[in-house]
Amino acid sequence: MERQLVFVPVSRSELETMTGGVELTDRPAHTVTDELLEALGYTPAQAEDAEYAALVLASIAALSRYGERLVLVADVPTSVVGLGADPDNGGVNVSRVPAQAITAWFCEAPGVDSSDAAAAAKDLDIDTAWDFPEVQRLLHESDLLWNDVEEYRRGSGPLA
Repeated sequence: MERQLVFVPVSRSELETMTGGVELTDRPAHTVTDELLEALGYTPAQAEDAEYAALVLASIAALSRYGERLVLVADVPTSVVGLGADPDNGGVNVSRVPAQAITAWFCEAPGVDSSDAAAAAKDLDIDTAWDFPEVQRLLHESDLLWNDVEEYRRGSGPLA
């Protein structure tokens, strides 16, 4: 079965999906699309760079929707990935994100204050939010923190 790596913006309460407490269905997500490769000038050989770009774009979507950058990384069957509203930014729709498909998650490092960027990006599309200086400052000054799913499941990771 073919699989696809997707980056799913989530709210803090939806982190429970990693333990199976919440199931995410019909979700906007981000991945490497042909349109994203073209829009950002990546070649198919630059897949790792394009995946990082999709992660950053998903984090801006999370900031706009939920007020903080929280992104689940899932390796899902390609059959659950459909067309999204914003393919230039890697936008796809994922019909189901099973807990066992989640491989990692990203959040702000402890002590990072993203409130100014969240206020600037609130309810905006990615391209509009991207242009705000508060969002650019956050992107340049704070890398997202990679977290292992098992840390969350054991209650030992940040936000757990």
